[in-house]
Amino acid sequence: MASIILPTFEWTRSCAQLASQLEPEDELLVVCDSEDDPVADVDLPAQADLLVAGEPEGCSGKANAVALALEYASQDRIVLTDDDLERDADWLATIKRLGEEHGTVTAVPVFVSDEYPFKLFEPLCLVVATLVVDRTNWVAWGGGVTFDRREIDLEGYVADLRRTISDDALLAEYTNDIVASPELVNEVHVPGGLRATYERLTRFVTIFYRFAPRRTLAILGLFVAIVILGVVATLPVGLAVTALAYNRYRAFGVDRWTWLFAVPSVALTPLLGVVGILRPTFVWGGRRYQWDETFDVTVLDP
Repeated sequence: MASIILPTFEWTRSCAQLASQLEPEDELLVVCDSEDDPVADVDLPAQADLLVAGEPEGCSGKANAVALALEYASQDRIVLTDDDLERDADWLATIKRLGEEHGTVTAVPVFVSDEYPFKLFEPLCLVVATLVVDRTNWVAWGGGVTFDRREIDLEGYVADLRRTISDDALLAEYTNDIVASPELVNEVHVPGGLRATYERLTRFVTIFYRFAPRRTLAILGLFVAIVILGVVATLPVGLAVTALAYNRYRAFGVDRWTWLFAVPSVALTPLLGVVGILRPTFVWGGRRYQWDETFDVTVLDP
């Protein structure tokens, strides 16, 4: 049994995949911003309830939606997920089983796009996901994560959600020993235009920096060192970076050729990292936010 929380503006293929996997005692909490959102007109499954979160104040739209749903959730096992990932037929059963076995379990995202320039950065996203999601125990991904509400300070988590941006980075502050499972590797198809790529990648950096500044700077320093070393020894470093990307693609079962973009992806990483740390605002889900401190958020353009 689980309470599955799904913030969404519209009913997508991913939402339908999730709904088809519900078991009799599961509940699906579909959360939108407004009664005018397209999902509000959808004939939802019998086990689903529609919640209207309203406009966020002092937090992101997604954090606002998750906070509301957690107040309504009736089950101890919580599953947080998104509306844009590809799910296998047993995705929900798998994440619930793994949660019962290990406690807090996160899926591993593989961000892909059919557009440039995001295609250039697919190897970067995959390798960094390997480093900070798959190979550590202190990062969760809100697109697919489960936890037991009895094992965290749920009241504190809900209160903090309403004054920050990232639900998953915040969750990592409330739970220990997050397990990333190779059984839950999910492709996420994202828009890949110039503006969308810029906003997504710098937002990732900003979120990580707000919650783990030292780790962010350490990873940024590592990429700077790789770029400098690549200038000195271009061929061996280029081959090593490309081989690492190819290895990670194979390890995660990703059947794409974009691992060939590993070198330009890594070369541009320091610039993206610096911009993500320094830029004052960013756009997410149609809203512009100013995020000065971890718990200091201003919604500039609702």
